[in-house]
Amino acid sequence: MQKKLFALLGAVALSAVVGCGGPKKPADLPELYPVKITVIQDGQPLEGASVQLNDPSLAVRFVMGGKTDAKGVAVIKTDAQFAGAPAGKFKVTVSKEDIPELPADLAGGPPTDPAELAEYNKKMAEHSDSACDTVDLQFKKMGTTPAEIEVTTSGAETTVDVGEKVNIPFSESRKSSS
Repeated sequence: MQKKLFALLGAVALSAVVGCGGPKKPADLPELYPVKITVIQDGQPLEGASVQLNDPSLAVRFVMGGKTDAKGVAVIKTDAQFAGAPAGKFKVTVSKEDIPELPADLAGGPPTDPAELAEYNKKMAEHSDSACDTVDLQFKKMGTTPAEIEVTTSGAETTVDVGEKVNIPFSESRKSSS
């Protein structure tokens, strides 16, 4: 019995060392350095914004980004799982969308009755029109964002002020994206 217990404990310890090292890093993933970006809007920390680092040279093929917390801080991860970003100069894009919660009469999905479906579709279109971008669209695209950061072997930290809150309906912001 004691031998079986030691064998089981040994197997558990070995699997912890070998199998629990987290996600395997791709062979071509460069060295990563810690990056924190604080986003401010209307003089206050902006919670729930998506922050991305974009390589203007397009040499870095990995996705680098994070979401801001209640203090407006985004801790950048590469490929959503590896802490930090590679060294280099990056454009910083920031976006935040306000998507109202679906009303109860729409949450159940489309009705099967064709007469009710037309009304459902009308209400869904109205609901979609109420969704909007709340950060100035210049911050949403690599080509227009004024925000930049240089990541060094020491890492990087910066603050991006996105100005005043805006409410640009999705229908309008999608037009300017094309």
